[in-house]
Amino acid sequence: MTIDKGGRTPGRPGGPAVDGTGEDPVNARLWLSYQVFCELHGRAWLAFARTRVGNQADAELVVAAMTAELARQWPHALRHPVPAAYAWRLLKSQLHDWVWPLDQVEVEATTFTAVIGRFKELAGDSLRSEADQVGLYGAILALPDRQRDVVILRYVLDLDDLEIAAYLDRPVETVRANLRHARERLARGLGLRELPDRRAER
Repeated sequence: MTIDKGGRTPGRPGGPAVDGTGEDPVNARLWLSYQVFCELHGRAWLAFARTRVGNQADAELVVAAMTAELARQWPHALRHPVPAAYAWRLLKSQLHDWVWPLDQVEVEATTFTAVIGRFKELAGDSLRSEADQVGLYGAILALPDRQRDVVILRYVLDLDDLEIAAYLDRPVETVRANLRHARERLARGLGLRELPDRRAER
């Protein structure tokens, strides 16, 4: 399934798509596993997509296209060592195809609210002024891609280290190191000694 936005669908091999029709028991089992997988990870996919495209309706379109592509590739995805990481790459590809033809200023403006709203909850008074909020968002955008994904998954989607490691197909120690380096960069960007994190207090 392609997004009605001029996007491109990844062309990885996957064989016939799984679906809920027919009486083939093998396909029925594949379809059930696919459904359970999507229910398990769907909230995170949708929340992450919203941070990139800025609104719920467009995020749902992106995830719908991604899950349709995942259905087509599901047998292949199951052979991947970490299916969650395989699906995450499909999501990132769909997001890239959605965002690339758009006005980047518009994309950043709509995404700003989704990201900063969550960080204001975590950092409290440190992000009281609009200048601080704009500074933090600029610092997030300036992070290397891997560090930015970890920051969004941890602080916006509220995933734990093990979940993030599965999505990104990295060791937990690497996730923690990326998060630590990202926090240091964000704090420097704001002129702070460290970035407050109310999540760590829970």
